[in-house]
Amino acid sequence: MESLQELREAISYHAANAAQRLRKQGLFAKAVSVFIQNSPFDQAAFYGRTDMVALPALTECTLQITNAALGLLKKMYKREVYYQKAGVMLLELVPQEGQQTDLFAYSSSSNKSGRLMNSVDRINGKYRRSTVHLASEGVDRTWSMRRSFKSPNYTGDWDELPVLS
Repeated sequence: MESLQELREAISYHAANAAQRLRKQGLFAKAVSVFIQNSPFDQAAFYGRTDMVALPALTECTLQITNAALGLLKKMYKREVYYQKAGVMLLELVPQEGQQTDLFAYSSSSNKSGRLMNSVDRINGKYRRSTVHLASEGVDRTWSMRRSFKSPNYTGDWDELPVLS
């Protein structure tokens, strides 16, 4: 991945995936960490960077987590580096029932985002993953893992079973 756009798509995808898993486990996150790096075997000098930001409040919302992650990426990105790896980590996880809310915070928006995220998770669970996703995740995913030398999965995927004729 060389362009900022490809990195933005990858970070958005990983942030949305992490937020979906967070909700599935009934947790909230207080901080987001993003890492990017080029290949350690590249002829150019190694460039790897990790940064973290604390969220204003505990959240499970894909939108808030993705915005925080993209803000970090913007600060870390360096032109003319061919990145090989990028990812998102959620930190300071708290169970839903252990959440302490701000006494003076207006909670209507968090209730709406919670209902929105539950609806998105339900739709994606019913049809397929990424049926409903953020536009920043992109469509083509040219940055995704290359699987050209992947072994067949005969025991785990019916479509890959050899057919006798």
